[in-house]
Amino acid sequence: MLLLWACCIAEAQSLSNVRQKQLVLSNDTVYIDSLSLIPGSAFLLHNGITVDTSLYTIDPGSSRFYLKYDSLRNDTVLIVYRVFPLLFSRAYAFREVGEKKLTAKYEPGLYIYSPEDRSQELFKIEGLNKSGSISRGITIGNNQDAVVNSTLNLQLSGKLSNNIDVAAAITDDNIPVQPEGNTQQLQEFDKVYIQLSNEKNKLIAGDFELRKPEGYFMNFYKKAQGGWFSNKSTVDFSKGKKALITSTVSGAVSKGKFARNTFAGIESNQGPYRLTGAENESFIVILSGSEKIYMDGKLLKRGQSNDYIIDYNTAEITFTTQRLITKDSRIVAEFQYSDKNYARTLLYGGTQAETGKSRLWVNIYSEQDAKNQPLQQDLDDEQKKLLAAAGDNLTSAIVPSADSVAFNVNEILYLKKDTLVGSVIYNDVYVWSANPDSAFYRLGFSQVGVNVGNYILSTTSANGKVFQ
Repeated sequence: MLLLWACCIAEAQSLSNVRQKQLVLSNDTVYIDSLSLIPGSAFLLHNGITVDTSLYTIDPGSSRFYLKYDSLRNDTVLIVYRVFPLLFSRAYAFREVGEKKLTAKYEPGLYIYSPEDRSQELFKIEGLNKSGSISRGITIGNNQDAVVNSTLNLQLSGKLSNNIDVAAAITDDNIPVQPEGNTQQLQEFDKVYIQLSNEKNKLIAGDFELRKPEGYFMNFYKKAQGGWFSNKSTVDFSKGKKALITSTVSGAVSKGKFARNTFAGIESNQGPYRLTGAENESFIVILSGSEKIYMDGKLLKRGQSNDYIIDYNTAEITFTTQRLITKDSRIVAEFQYSDKNYARTLLYGGTQAETGKSRLWVNIYSEQDAKNQPLQQDLDDEQKKLLAAAGDNLTSAIVPSADSVAFNVNEILYLKKDTLVGSVIYNDVYVWSANPDSAFYRLGFSQVGVNVGNYILSTTSANGKVFQ
């Protein structure tokens, strides 16, 4: 009850139009309030004594105080007054007079009202073109709560100033799919970058392509994510002679690993032909747009109306009827693929000097695995020692992979037991099982070659691959 009474008192005070304020009379004119005063409601107190009205004048409409004499100058007084909810000295209009557009066809007193567009535009800079979208979605399911997803896609191009050009593609969405490889031109919607440039300098941060520099050597094309900077300058190296110096430096994380496949075609088989990694990996993901396909030494064009189409996610090439495949067809495929084993660091630097009759360039390129940054695996000390001892022999880089987990009906799990074959007892043999009382092991299998390993792929009704 006491709390309710206190709330009512606070609300009554906030709704009251009675106000009081300390005024410092340092000038002849002092603004009292942002609202108009009710005439006759104001009075002044100086040291607790009411000030005679002959010493001052108050304009209640404009809420101004005028001091007539200097007897109170530089003193502080207390004014108590009441206010209207408006300032009457201000002009109010539903339609501004300056926005009326009279025409001869309208009768007197009629007009067209065109209000000013006061909407706030994002990135409102003259000469800057922008486009994009903001999307929101709700994900619900019988095994999860409702989740609200938000996505921003923004493209910018134009001039930030008179000397700086900008081009950018910005998104906060990590899309796990790639564009289809059935057209000649690809729309890379997963590319995020910002580029700033002027006449002499160019800076790129984000996703970019690093291409072959000038000269015969260093033939490479890499998709990377990081930073790239280029500078052009003119240097006087002799009397009246100048050289154009172009310097480029880049540091990034390489998105993929290079591989080259050479194989012969199969008579009357247009595909699909599966590509493998540099270490004969079977299941790889090719980086979109990074492939170069040659047939009998001629570079082919991608697209359904051209020479071939490619499925980047399954690493399969299918040739169109423009290129009939025979047993004599020699096919070479160069591409980058993502193996998701280690992060790969990439460093590049180059300088080119050009005079009237000669050019000189120097380039440095380095790419290697970040051995201490595995992506989809956590290696313990024993596994690291095994990898170090394996060297280049991949068949030696295999460790047992069995993890004890709780039973899950949606996962392929195994039970562990001993098995008698003839007179030989084999310990720790894993058998697929759907029994919740014994299927407690999650296994990982490695392909070691035909008739070399201990398990083979089995045909079952289970929703997944089962080995026996």
